[in-house]
Amino acid sequence: MDIAALFQAKHWLDGGLWGGLLAYFALAMLAVLLAGVRWPAALDLVALTIPIPWMGAKLGCFLNGCCHGRPCSLPWAVTFPSGARTAPPGVPIHPSQLYEVGFMLIVLLVFSQRKSDRWQGTKLLWFLAIYGVGRAATDFLRGDTEGPLFLGVLSLTQVLSAAAGAVALILLLAHVRKANCGVGVPKGV
Repeated sequence: MDIAALFQAKHWLDGGLWGGLLAYFALAMLAVLLAGVRWPAALDLVALTIPIPWMGAKLGCFLNGCCHGRPCSLPWAVTFPSGARTAPPGVPIHPSQLYEVGFMLIVLLVFSQRKSDRWQGTKLLWFLAIYGVGRAATDFLRGDTEGPLFLGVLSLTQVLSAAAGAVALILLLAHVRKANCGVGVPKGV
């Protein structure tokens, strides 16, 4: 994709809203850096503001027939009527939009279980780990190809999502290791 296209109205009017999460994420991170607030709490806040709107966006995609999946014969396959934005009419396909809603529900479940001070500042890492790995996996089931593939089978979205998920998992493991090394050590020592 041409980076300059992101700054043209035609891109956004022709369906370029797929980058909405990335644009929000970049702006939110910039705001956190410029605000000079407590970083862990601010990063958690950024992470907490993503799942609900993202689920709304993906439900909108589902209702509109965009971001659709590949043909399949599974019991939960969906069939779109003619007139859907890009989904092939009358063909049973994976509801890939609903898979992403499912990953956001998992993110919210993890957030609800990570409320202690020990996990402060890690919600963004949890989001990136779950969504990154999930998106990289579910893109194999997507039927609306985004263009050229890398390494023969992976799209740019999969490469970036998997990389973000892997880095987040590594940082979460480092956080757990650091927290476990400090267990039982009195404060001030």
